[in-house]
Amino acid sequence: MNPIARLRARAAARFQAADKTALTNLSFVVAIALAGALLVGVAGYSVYDSTWAPAVEVNNAGINKAEAMARAEVTAFRIALQGSRIRARVAAGTMSNSAGDAALQALNSQAEAISNQVTTDMVDTLLIRELAAANGVTADPAVFATEWAKETTLPELRLFRRISIDAANDKKTKKPTAATRAAAKAKAEAALAEIKAGGDFATIAKRDSDDSFAELGGLVGWTTEAEDPTEDLGYAAAWALMPSADGSTQPMTAVIARSEDQFVIFRLEKSQASKLDPDFEKQISDAGIDRGLYERMTEERALQTALSDKITAQLLAGPVEQREVSYVAATVPEKDNAQIQVSHILYSPNDDPNTAGDLEPTDPAWAAAEKEANDLVARLKNGSSFETEAKKSDDKTSGADGGLLVWAPKGTYVSEFEAAIWADGVKHNDILGPIKTQFGYHVIQFDARRASLKDRLDELATALAVDGVDFKDAATTATLAIEELTFASPGYVPKYTVNPELGSVVWGLKAGGTSAVVESSNTYLIVHVDGVETRALTADQITGIKASGFSIWLDLYRSAARVAVDGAVVQEAGASPTP
Repeated sequence: MNPIARLRARAAARFQAADKTALTNLSFVVAIALAGALLVGVAGYSVYDSTWAPAVEVNNAGINKAEAMARAEVTAFRIALQGSRIRARVAAGTMSNSAGDAALQALNSQAEAISNQVTTDMVDTLLIRELAAANGVTADPAVFATEWAKETTLPELRLFRRISIDAANDKKTKKPTAATRAAAKAKAEAALAEIKAGGDFATIAKRDSDDSFAELGGLVGWTTEAEDPTEDLGYAAAWALMPSADGSTQPMTAVIARSEDQFVIFRLEKSQASKLDPDFEKQISDAGIDRGLYERMTEERALQTALSDKITAQLLAGPVEQREVSYVAATVPEKDNAQIQVSHILYSPNDDPNTAGDLEPTDPAWAAAEKEANDLVARLKNGSSFETEAKKSDDKTSGADGGLLVWAPKGTYVSEFEAAIWADGVKHNDILGPIKTQFGYHVIQFDARRASLKDRLDELATALAVDGVDFKDAATTATLAIEELTFASPGYVPKYTVNPELGSVVWGLKAGGTSAVVESSNTYLIVHVDGVETRALTADQITGIKASGFSIWLDLYRSAARVAVDGAVVQEAGASPTP
């Protein structure tokens, strides 16, 4: 795990209400907490150590502790500023109480984890400066102006109504067909025509719309552009609408194919233009924030945007090397230990396992249950079927399945039962018991013992890597023997659509190569590269690179950087990645 992942530990915190007067106080409280948690600023340390010594170093550059403290104050101020704006929107009715509470709770969590966040941001700042210089990138003044406007300006608010028409799914494929798509589009076009002819949007939305906003007449609620998923074609069209100067008209989109199974119509109900925050200058002054540093941190975000734009354009310049990938996957169990499977038949006192523990050991019902269990053992030795006998078990759940219990690791059952089934030398079809537990007398048939899932997958990985083995056939067969296992073959993938942890495995294999078992995101994986080709990017791959290509590219460099925090090296330099 790279240092950023380690430094990003988040602590969930209970939301506590606050008002606008807390803005300055929060900045100072968080800054003081940060001084104790991250930066050395206590009595007894030299001025150098508490002020000029590096707080964070990345490769050959660093940020000293005095600047780190100032950055923490700016970050705390920005969190508090967002909080005051959220509360103002709730008070004005342009954000619901529930949405406001959720947003403020998220900000509160950010404030609690601010030392981690500031450290993370400084690492990224230093890395981006280095990579921007190496790639000839400078901050775009226009982008800086846009970023600074986000700090000083209250964003435009829009109130939308929406009608959504879903295409029906085919009963067999569970997906829309060309015919159902055409029908849905025709219905949406008819609704749009009715509205244009004077029909009431809200009434038609209640009648025709298929989404959760229908009962509100399609009313979506007030939002900013940043709060809406503008990569969504419907919302992109909605935010492209031009409000009328006097608010006398309510512009609408055309019918938009939002996805393969939904068509939407948006209407701009009301809007509030963006404007300068009248309280910003006073708040920044009252908090004693270093405005020059604040603007520089904003310029750093603009620099990252410029670097992202350039790198993303390079990553999209196809054709590119791609790898045809297949893999098997299994979720990592909470306890991945050896397991045993057995069947059992239970005879409880009075045929009731739930009350057996309440009876005295001398109660005649215990002796009766023991006799039934001993009689069963005799019948089994004479050839009676365990599965048939299990129908008389007082454990009705397992009895209906021939007494069979699930695969279970050590520690699953009560101690007496455990001692019997985990004893040395027990083998397939051995009859154990009767075993007395708090539930009654058990007669147990031992089925099998198997290794942990990781050990079984290690054996599978070795078998799949043998020359001449058809990975797809062998992996598909393995899913029948290992019930936790699934097989997938996503086909060709480019490097910058695969998370770096998994990408290092994929790009570490040659054509025809199979990996050992790797653990990624709580999943065991065995990866196979079927082939390597230079190919043009597909539309879906282009979308993926635009969404995450730069962050994957940056993470590859981040994981190779030398990183030190407060004088302690948390990551040594690694091999520089190949772009």
